Amino acid sequence: MSDYGRFGGPRFTQLDDDYKVWAAYQRAQLKKEKLWKAVVTDRPSSGSDDKKADPVVEEWDAMNEAALATIQMSVKPVHLNTVTSVDTAKEAWNALKGMFESRDNAQLLRLMEELSSLKKGDDESIIKFTSRAKMVRDELAMLGNPVDDNTLALRVLSGLPFEYGMLRTVLEN
Repeated sequence: MSDYGRFGGPRFTQLDDDYKVWAAYQRAQLKKEKLWKAVVTDRPSSGSDDKKADPVVEEWDAMNEAALATIQMSVKPVHLNTVTSVDTAKEAWNALKGMFESRDNAQLLRLMEELSSLKKGDDESIIKFTSRAKMVRDELAMLGNPVDDNTLALRVLSGLPFEYGMLRTVLEN
């Protein structure tokens, strides 16, 4: 997933569809560069009227600018508007997180419905049917919702047509 870039450090692939992997790599990169604080904190309020004179605010602004640039450079063009339309690294991170969480929830709902309505097709072999069921289970696990083996077995059994009645009876007991 990574190789070494021109500047000697690892270069990771840009965010496309796998937000969880991107977030793990990006979090590590920002922590390594000591920029993670800009993602998890708000801009400190200035102790003086002259915002340029407050070194804490100046330090946070520089850290935020670097963290935001790092995030912006780590996304593919399709997500660029999401991270360039905000002012802070925290806003960029939360915008991406929210976008992908809603996408994950929609995919989770689709997969749960697919698992609950699982039926073996007339021209589908039992091997293909069980492989399809396992694939749905694996996708659910990748979204953080694992399906235990017993539940999967029951869903597969309930999706078998009448001609598999004897097999169902044997396996259910």
